[in-house]
Amino acid sequence: MPIAAVPDYLGQEFTQASPGMRFGMYLALWGIDQRTQEHLWETHDTGYKNAGKDGRERSERVENKAPALEAACTVNRHDQQRMQALEARAHALAAHLPEDTHLLVEGLATAPFATGLGIEHPLENGFAFLDPYGLPVLPGSGIKGVLRQAARELARGEWGNDTRGWDDAIRYPFKLDKETVELSMLDALFGLETDDGARMHVRGALTFWDVVPQIAGNRLHVEIMTPHQAHYYQQHPDAKTGDSVTPHDSGQPTPIPFLTVPPGSRFSFHVVCDTARLARLAPELAEGNRWKDLLAAAFEHAFDWLGFGAKTAVGYGAMTIDRERQEQRQREEQARREAAEREAIERRRQEEEAEAARRRQQEFEALPESEQALRELGAALEGFAGLKPPLDKNRHGELTGLLNKLDQKARDWTEAERHKAADAIEAAYDRFGWTPSGLKKDKREKQEKKRRDQLAALRNGSGTS
Repeated sequence: MPIAAVPDYLGQEFTQASPGMRFGMYLALWGIDQRTQEHLWETHDTGYKNAGKDGRERSERVENKAPALEAACTVNRHDQQRMQALEARAHALAAHLPEDTHLLVEGLATAPFATGLGIEHPLENGFAFLDPYGLPVLPGSGIKGVLRQAARELARGEWGNDTRGWDDAIRYPFKLDKETVELSMLDALFGLETDDGARMHVRGALTFWDVVPQIAGNRLHVEIMTPHQAHYYQQHPDAKTGDSVTPHDSGQPTPIPFLTVPPGSRFSFHVVCDTARLARLAPELAEGNRWKDLLAAAFEHAFDWLGFGAKTAVGYGAMTIDRERQEQRQREEQARREAAEREAIERRRQEEEAEAARRRQQEFEALPESEQALRELGAALEGFAGLKPPLDKNRHGELTGLLNKLDQKARDWTEAERHKAADAIEAAYDRFGWTPSGLKKDKREKQEKKRRDQLAALRNGSGTS
């Protein structure tokens, strides 16, 4: 059974590790002798079986490449959570960008997707994983390269007369280090491509984010390439005659497994435009978000004819625009913006109300003590609104307490202020009753007379409540 080349204390069970770790550090590829359990440190096991006419036991080579890759394919529960969280984080970041600076294109893989095959690896073909998450990634630099090529092909009319608005005319002068550089659409958006040793460099207005695919079926796939020309590429010419084996398709195939992201996986392409810079480089591309229309056309062309990642010449990396997902994202974005607008309106309303309350409080504090007390009484009496006289004993007791409190405060006021207080107290008693319900006539008359005498004393500035 093949093993991973790791210290013994780590064990050999790595199902909870990320695909990137299982493909790289923990790849169970290195073979052993199945009889002696000796480590071979080759990419195959040595097995034994009885074979031949004599039925004698013979050793055989047992390749470990395909099983090792299969073990690295699983996307476990934690990987799925990280994969979804990374996509959600990208969308959350994009949601805070101004609408005219961001373009989102939702892609759906229609063929296996491979990336990073040129990375060194014991299996000859590597794979690009995003550190430290260990998940497949399509780097933004690769996306930019494909889109630039798509735009170049459209601009040159290589696929018909409909260039979708692209052209390669040099028409945008840009002053740089006291010199003027003439730019095309491609230069303004993607950056000026210069020869080695050139001094003039212009950064484009577009930035392409890395894409972490949402893997269909939560599992990577193993693909096999079988080159048939090994006899030609690997055999050296005869040193004396110079003869070499000619290439032909009947050569012995060499199966080479490699990892891919399966069809049906989703890719969210985020492109950010520095519109202020674009307005300096090529103003007409910034007006009316024209850059978005151009880039959307380039994406469509790339999906239809170019593909993303590695081995696109033989069909890998083909994609299509996920219209349903795109429309869903647009609806979600519209709903988010409307919610944000409602929140902003509500926040402004609350701020205005708080400011109005602050001003009212300042105005209230600037009033004389008598006016403040009368206003406080008016606010307190709102709690009795809707009640019909006579009030029950408890509520009438609350009312009497409020009016007596004002009476006490008003004893030290000026004559005019005392009269205002007495009028307010009398109006309250007239409105809600001078006595509570349930009193006999003689007690009711006695209490009312006592309260009227109290008011008379308040107006005259004599006596106590």
